[in-house]
Amino acid sequence: MDYKKAFYSKLEDCYLGVKIKDFHQGNIAKSGFSNLLKIKEQYFAHIKAYLDSQIEGELQSHDIYNKLYTFFDSYLNESGTPFFNDTPAYKNIYAKVYSNAKDTSLFYKTQNLYYVKSDILYQSLTLSDEKQSYEVAFDASEYKQNSDNTKNKIIFKLHSIQESDESKAQILIKVSNQKDLFPNLNSVFKQNSNEFNEDFLKDLKQNAILKSYKIKINEEELKKIFRSYKKQSEIDFFIHKNAREFLKEQFDLWMFDYLYKESAIQEWNREIIAHLQRIKNIAYEVIRLIGDFENELKAVWLKPKFAKKTEYVFSVDKLNPNLMDSIINDKGFKSQIKEWQELNLVDEDFNKEDLLSNDKYRYLPLDTKHFTKETKYKILSSFENLESVLNGELIKADNFQALNSLMPKYQGKVDLIYIDPPYNTGSDGFIYADNFNHASWLSMINNRLELSKELLNDKGSLFISIDDKEQARLKLVCDEVFGEENFVANFVWQGKYTTSNDAKYASNQNENIFCFSNNLNSFSFNLLARTESMDAAYKNPDNDPKGAWKATPLHAKSGSENNLYTITFPNGNSWNAPKGRYPRYSKERLMEIYFENGLYFNKNGGIDKKTYLSEVKQGKTIGTFWSYQEAGSTHEGNEDLASILDKGVFENPKPEKLLKRICEIATKVDSKAEVFEMRNCGFQDKGEGSLVSLNDQDFGVESAICRSKTTPIVLDFFAGSGTTLAVAQKLRRKWLGIEMGEHFYNVIIPRLKKVIAGFQSGISKECAYQGGGAFRYYELESYEEALNHCEYVLECKEPQKAENKNNYKGKDYAKCEAILDYRKSRKLIDRLSKGERVCLDMHTEYREEFDIFQSMANLMGWKIKQLFLDSKGIESCEFDNGEILNLDSIDLAKYPKLKNLIWWE
Repeated sequence: MDYKKAFYSKLEDCYLGVKIKDFHQGNIAKSGFSNLLKIKEQYFAHIKAYLDSQIEGELQSHDIYNKLYTFFDSYLNESGTPFFNDTPAYKNIYAKVYSNAKDTSLFYKTQNLYYVKSDILYQSLTLSDEKQSYEVAFDASEYKQNSDNTKNKIIFKLHSIQESDESKAQILIKVSNQKDLFPNLNSVFKQNSNEFNEDFLKDLKQNAILKSYKIKINEEELKKIFRSYKKQSEIDFFIHKNAREFLKEQFDLWMFDYLYKESAIQEWNREIIAHLQRIKNIAYEVIRLIGDFENELKAVWLKPKFAKKTEYVFSVDKLNPNLMDSIINDKGFKSQIKEWQELNLVDEDFNKEDLLSNDKYRYLPLDTKHFTKETKYKILSSFENLESVLNGELIKADNFQALNSLMPKYQGKVDLIYIDPPYNTGSDGFIYADNFNHASWLSMINNRLELSKELLNDKGSLFISIDDKEQARLKLVCDEVFGEENFVANFVWQGKYTTSNDAKYASNQNENIFCFSNNLNSFSFNLLARTESMDAAYKNPDNDPKGAWKATPLHAKSGSENNLYTITFPNGNSWNAPKGRYPRYSKERLMEIYFENGLYFNKNGGIDKKTYLSEVKQGKTIGTFWSYQEAGSTHEGNEDLASILDKGVFENPKPEKLLKRICEIATKVDSKAEVFEMRNCGFQDKGEGSLVSLNDQDFGVESAICRSKTTPIVLDFFAGSGTTLAVAQKLRRKWLGIEMGEHFYNVIIPRLKKVIAGFQSGISKECAYQGGGAFRYYELESYEEALNHCEYVLECKEPQKAENKNNYKGKDYAKCEAILDYRKSRKLIDRLSKGERVCLDMHTEYREEFDIFQSMANLMGWKIKQLFLDSKGIESCEFDNGEILNLDSIDLAKYPKLKNLIWWE
């Protein structure tokens, strides 16, 4: 076996190995994935240069490559992330599962990895073979993403073979996910197979251009090109949390095993020991190179992300009436009216004057995206405390990125988290290309649960829906993250009230909803409201002045034989416990109850205690079985959404009734005002959290008090169709919603706008919700976008001599300080380190799409108090701590945390 070739092939699978160039056709932009592949190609060349400089010419080079391949073969995979890739039992692969400090209930292969789940599309890309004798141009301009962001089966068809701009043979492949597209073109692969279609191979063999360039296509090499292209979406990408230490630990174990096995048949001498030390040094350097690159990717993944495309939605009643002329005369008001018509909130005859004259339109949702910058900032600057007006915040992002970016602002402040994650059924959009489907799912869930736990306050709780496919594993993961001691209950929800006759074995009618507290010692459920039927059991036939009551037995099921007695009351009636039962009260206490008129003597001689309605607990303890009558059904969830939006826009949303129950037992709106003194603060009248003037008698001169309500915050980071957010809005809770798919724009936002407009659906009537409110929505820069703006900077600053093994090209990258540069930020950081004053220019092409004010609010944990245009017309922001910024004063020296957005240590 050629171990050198085998080892390099393994590395090539990790770092692409094929050549890549940007695909330029029409308006197709470079993607983050293609940029990452180009960076990996360069880094592979860097690693190969090191290996060549260290091993070539060695007498035992074959054995060195043998050992490198034997070890790394188990840990390197085609996604490029080092972990337990190929682990047959005979290799004695070791992993830490148990320790003296922690009892681990669940182990899975990918538990030390970040699962990178992003909304990557198939991008157009041009790849070539290693010798660059020909190109394969993949044109994905016809690829359509599903509305729910599910992975689609990709279809390749041969479009043409032509000569490229670089006078090279180019095979143009059309990429789509629509079966009926390009019916006249030959498919590249056989149906449901990774083998090439015979007609496709025939076209290649007979093509005149390929013949003229004397190109003979190697099928395996061509398959490698297609595999490299498909990596961008068909492989589950991971990032190792500590690749270098993981590989070093594994290598030390492997080396010990190797020495132990070989010691019986090998004489150890100085040369052999020196050779093994040489192998170890080279392996450690390769591990360092792999680990350093992985750490760079991890830094991009964990970096707080910029906010962008921030907009606000207000019901009309929230707006200052003095702004209405500016609003209705803005050129964007026509598109606002069109949106209201599309949402069926106004009819075709609606005109702008109606908004001013008709009170029925007071809850129409006005979206700032429709208006000019001047009008938008007039609206925003009219609020003296913008944050206090908002009911919620909606973020389009990978939920890990969103949770990570929101941490400074919301850590320890969330009261309730409800999530309905993909159930990993194979038909829910969470589909895997490898065999670790459970491990991939568990990594995804675990990464996000660990972050979300940090957001919960001490009294907070998590509710998570799941079905039987993953419920057992999910319970163990939650135990790991929240602690077994914080498990509250497994609620069984009867989501279906009928059985399916086509079920193979049994028709499943229920789902599980796990509940974990953040701290069980501080946690409690609210009681359910008492029903009319419960109260109907209480009567007052004897006109008892204490009110309605019901009879309850004087005996109990358990007790002691020593406590048995017979008692005779002054009215001559006697009582003792029935056979097999025991007195519920002592003889003395029972006589006291008699004199309190607390006993009922019925006509049959029986005696019971009166239990008064006024004395019972004013509520009902929650049970763990929730019937569809109590908590709704999947059918009801579909009807809830269909009543407010078109049918079929989202499959199987949870019913509003289910989320109402969860919100009501886990959170409570405190209507009692908290009063505290604030001096020299002026007077405001802004509703919740408003300042009101007081007379000097109560609080002294220039004093005021703040009356604030405790409003719970509800978070859903798998927002789906937005049911949790709609319910929280109707129940007067503040809410945070995170969603990645395109239904963010075509389902969630329209739904919330109609909710604010007062459209009656779901629980609206039950909770007397009429409409009104405001929320903010924005996107976060994605991991893929961040990669798009990374630049490979690993170059040597001093010329190196190739013949010196200690000076291979690019070795001393400590001088470069990093492998990657993000949005050309290294120069800013270098200037900052020299003590220069550096302002972050938000007008450059690298940052002009970003909302620096929302980004800073997330990063610093501040609240936006007011947004306005300053005297020069520059966008400006005042935060709740008094800081005032405009786009021309983003000082990195004054706000060092800003570095976290653009650079990592």
